[in-house]
Amino acid sequence: MRTLADAGEQTRDADGVRRGRTWAWLGELEVPDGLSENERVVEHDRVGRLAVRLAVDKTLCIGDSRSVRALHQGAVMEGSWGDEVRIVDTATAARDLVREQPDWRPTAPDVILVAAATSEIAALLDELATDLALPVRDRAPADGAPPDGPPPNETQDAT
Repeated sequence: MRTLADAGEQTRDADGVRRGRTWAWLGELEVPDGLSENERVVEHDRVGRLAVRLAVDKTLCIGDSRSVRALHQGAVMEGSWGDEVRIVDTATAARDLVREQPDWRPTAPDVILVAAATSEIAALLDELATDLALPVRDRAPADGAPPDGPPPNETQDAT
C-alpha cells in the first residue's frame, strides 16, 4: 500500500500537482496461517484504515466475506467519506461499476494496486486494462518475490 502511495506521488508534474489518482482494488487478502477468523477480520480492517491514512484516492473492496466487509468498514471508520470507498459483492459487480460510473473509471496516469488471495480480481484488471487502454506493469511473480517499483505514470498491478 505504501508503494501505491509513493507511485501516486511520482505522477506530480513540474508544478507539484499530482496528475494521477491512486486506486486500491482489494479482495480477501492472504493472512498468516494460524489466525482466527476474528483476527483475519481485524487485519483486513487495518488495511482499510491504512488506505485512508495513506490518502489512497479510491478504494474498491470486492467480495462478500466478513473480511472484505471489514476492509470497507475500516476505511469508513478511519475517515473515508463521500465516494472514496465502495464495496461490491463480486468481480463482475466491480467491472460493471468501473464501466458504468465515470468517477470509478481509472485513466492514465492513475496507479492501481490490485491485491487479493484469488486471481479473480487480477483477471478483472486485465479485462478492464484492455477495455480502457491502461498499461499494466509490475505483476508480482508467481514465486512471491516483490515486483520492482513502477515507473512514473504507469498503472501498477501488485497481486
